[in-house]
Amino acid sequence: MSFAVDSLFIGILQASPLILAAIGFTLIYYLNGFINFAYGEGITFGAYFASLFNVAFGLSFYISIVPAAILSGLLSVATYLFVFRPAMQRGIKPSELIILSVGLSFVLRYGLILLVGAENVYMDEPPIEFFNLIGVGATSLQLIALILVAAFAFNLYWIIYHTGFGEKVRGLADNPELARVCGINPHEVSVKVWFVAGAAAGLAGIFQGVFALVNPLMGWNLILITVMVSIIGGVGSVRGALIAAVVAGVLTAAITLLTKPLYAEVALLAAFILILWRRGARVV
Repeated sequence: MSFAVDSLFIGILQASPLILAAIGFTLIYYLNGFINFAYGEGITFGAYFASLFNVAFGLSFYISIVPAAILSGLLSVATYLFVFRPAMQRGIKPSELIILSVGLSFVLRYGLILLVGAENVYMDEPPIEFFNLIGVGATSLQLIALILVAAFAFNLYWIIYHTGFGEKVRGLADNPELARVCGINPHEVSVKVWFVAGAAAGLAGIFQGVFALVNPLMGWNLILITVMVSIIGGVGSVRGALIAAVVAGVLTAAITLLTKPLYAEVALLAAFILILWRRGARVV
């Protein structure tokens, strides 16, 4: 029983950045229908933006979250307006958009390295208190991060499934032509979705960076598992991405407690392959 509780609690804590990344990633896929690998750089830039405000400008960690998330959202909108939207207007296919996103990812990553260097960057952590919850140790920073992630995920879920804007997003994703006939402005909706998705990526990078190290490869390292989790949850489903990210975090924590982190990654990959195989078998 103790092992199950430890796995559940630790897994949820560790899955916080992945939950945000998966939700934002699946929003873009749901709306535009392609895998955006450059989304990982939004995760990286979110962490660097937070470090800039936190360390260079001397703001507290919690205050630096707000401008960093906003800048991450604006960066996402910029990639949509100046790279992906013109490509989509020229009739570029989803498979070609994936290649474009990989190229943009390299440009952003190595542009960042040229600008700030490849060394690890740190954040000034706020004062930390330690708690013992249901027999598992946790820090105040971990608990606050979990609360903020839960609040963001809940509000985004509510917006997508229970508001007029969410209806516009779903309508535009399901049938773009009919959505335009009904008076939905696709450009306005897309800009808002890309901003929210970028802000989610930035928040994921902030919470990933404060618990570890901030470096130019952190987003690329996280985007692969983000894609896996989004596919397992059903790409385009915010609900599925949320559930799949939590399950992945708990599974990884459970196997790590028993063996080594490397085996947890292998098990997660094996589960991903098995799920895809079973889905393919059902289709056939």
